[in-house]
Amino acid sequence: MYRLLIIISPIVLIITLLFNTITPAEEVKPNSCLSCHEDVFIKAASYRYRHSVVTEQCPLCHISPETKDNIIALRNLPTLQREWLIYFDQLSNDQGYQAEIVLTDSNGKSCAPDHIDIVKKNIWEPDRQRASLELKKLFRVAVDEIQKRGFVRATISWDTDVPATSDIEYGLRGERPGTFKINDLYTRNHKIILNGLKHKSTYYFRTVSRDIYGNTLRSEEHTLDTSGEFTRPTELKGDDAALPVVEHMQVFRMPGNKGLYLKVSANKLSEISVKIKEIKNISKNHGVGLTAARYSRIDICYKCHSHDSSHPVGIKAVSPKTKTPDGLPTIEDGIITCVTCHEPHGGERVHYNRFDFKQDLCMRCHLQKYSI
Repeated sequence: MYRLLIIISPIVLIITLLFNTITPAEEVKPNSCLSCHEDVFIKAASYRYRHSVVTEQCPLCHISPETKDNIIALRNLPTLQREWLIYFDQLSNDQGYQAEIVLTDSNGKSCAPDHIDIVKKNIWEPDRQRASLELKKLFRVAVDEIQKRGFVRATISWDTDVPATSDIEYGLRGERPGTFKINDLYTRNHKIILNGLKHKSTYYFRTVSRDIYGNTLRSEEHTLDTSGEFTRPTELKGDDAALPVVEHMQVFRMPGNKGLYLKVSANKLSEISVKIKEIKNISKNHGVGLTAARYSRIDICYKCHSHDSSHPVGIKAVSPKTKTPDGLPTIEDGIITCVTCHEPHGGERVHYNRFDFKQDLCMRCHLQKYSI
């Protein structure tokens, strides 16, 4: 027993010293792997032929190198507002997200990106505040501008007492009316630009707004005349010298709805840009996660070895003359990888073959070819 301890202890000491001097890769250091996977290191150290990455970079094969932000939604809203309620569809209730908000004022000045984490503890359902979010009033409908180019462009605005959608029903008398809407944005100050209108024509229109509960209001019928250009004077309120600032952010979800609402208010009239990114769970042991089997057993090998250096991989043994190998590791129910034939950490044979490659290894799949 004492003799056994004398043999094993130097091996553990050598491995510990070896891996404590390794340069870290990504989030995980090889010597941190030793604390949980000591048996793997001891086995690898005992091989006659040992793969270089075993003593250099465990994370190279096993730890996902993915560091890019996974942006799953993006909204750029160019109209100047001070308050926005933006709907993002199909965000999982179990996944964590982060919203990045950037405001830009009429002078082109932008604030530094502001962030809010979208996780369960930060999400509220607004039933108790329903009265403050129900639409009761639509007012101040106006034609702000008519511009004449190849076609006519008209800008129409109106207000609501709570954040609501912005839709317009419009058309020429006697023709089927068209509609225009801005999806997924709820606001109190609405502005829509209609393009492609005809010259010297009178259009009839109604503005339509709907709150988050589905309550809808329509304005009375209005007209706009495209015979001449027109601009209504407007007063932009706010300090031109001040940078736009996010004053308040809030996230809520409606019961039974798979989407989320992001509510943002600003100190001055601004445009808003919002990115929704998934929050990555960083593990102290495995960083952003372990690599997929196909990557760690095929793709990573091609970093050093050419595609035609060995047996084809990424395929199944499906012909009448071959079979899925017995006793050899495959992935996805039979797909052959580099690790099917080669020990990944090293071995007792050249090229780390699991069996004698001149015959025994091949016979695991190609029985008919080698039968007498």
